[in-house]
Amino acid sequence: MPTINFALTLLDIDPALVRSWSHYLSTLLPRGRLPPDFYPSVQESSLKTHEGAFDCIVSPGNSFARMDGGLDLLISRFFSEPRAASLGLEEKDALVEVLRYVQRVHYRRWKGLQPVGSCYLIDMLPWMAENCTERGGSEQARVDWNRFRCRYIAHSPTMRVPSALWREEIVYECMWSMLNEVYNHNLAVEQAQTSGSSTADSSQKKIERVVVTGLGTGTGGLDREVCARLMVTAYVNFLDAIEAGEESQGEWRWNLAREWDRRISGGKKGSA
Repeated sequence: MPTINFALTLLDIDPALVRSWSHYLSTLLPRGRLPPDFYPSVQESSLKTHEGAFDCIVSPGNSFARMDGGLDLLISRFFSEPRAASLGLEEKDALVEVLRYVQRVHYRRWKGLQPVGSCYLIDMLPWMAENCTERGGSEQARVDWNRFRCRYIAHSPTMRVPSALWREEIVYECMWSMLNEVYNHNLAVEQAQTSGSSTADSSQKKIERVVVTGLGTGTGGLDREVCARLMVTAYVNFLDAIEAGEESQGEWRWNLAREWDRRISGGKKGSA
């Protein structure tokens, strides 16, 4: 039976959000459903003090990929601080280089504005390959340049510009889009490796672990319990979908669609 192909870490400094994540996981996702290494882990921690490695981090910022404030700024500094330290640059100058690279990639994909609730992967390896030449050597040496060994940013905007969330189900949509993006990325990498073909996917690396913080709980002001319910519900629904397989698509009758709508809306009527 197909199942999730990457591990997930839910990480935040807010104890109320961490408790809510744990509650909804224990309620909606029995531990025996997934191998222990793939069951989502929950950590009450700051990224500044986090010790574990991960391949990908979710940026839940804005549609214009302006990664210069809040969590986005912290993510940008994963990459800029080692360059500044190794070459004796001003940190702000190295940071500008990261921001310009992200903006170029973002423009190529979205021409500037990414729809709220969508997700795509920003591969930072080209920037690291260009800017950490003093390390030389292998691709892995360049990835190891940042302390988390992070290569990918999963950019999934919860808002067009910094503001309060105008619709709470955006959190579900961001989580759902991120899960699809990473899952399909890994499938493409596995297929390219199996076939031995020289495609764009063959130069990519499988994502083993994704870190995601509370979506919409900062500037968005979303209630922690609502955030946790939506994020965990999206994860469980995604597992349901991939375990059912493509053969189940003909079974998407209205009764099943309405059941999913009920789960997402928390039983409220008139959901979007």
